[in-house]
Amino acid sequence: MTTPHRRKGPDGLQKAFLYLILLDWFMLFYVATEMRHMTFRHGVLASFMLTVFNLILMNLCFRRARRSGDTYLLYPVIAGALLSFILMSYFFFF
Repeated sequence: MTTPHRRKGPDGLQKAFLYLILLDWFMLFYVATEMRHMTFRHGVLASFMLTVFNLILMNLCFRRARRSGDTYLLYPVIAGALLSFILMSYFFFF
């Protein structure tokens, strides 16, 4: 008879995903603090890269949360995506 395997902690994919969320927030903080000193070209590039990164992260988050029931991961990712949109709008309009 085989015994079921029990994990003692979160899997490696979960840890990598949490680190991606932290990286997203660090990038948002950096862009928010350095936005006034950026040229238009660098600001557009940074805004575009943050938007793409947040879209990819949201896609991964919705797949991960749907699969394993980790819905608490949705809140910081959606908040980061909204902050990214606000930063991009602020850069282009003000």
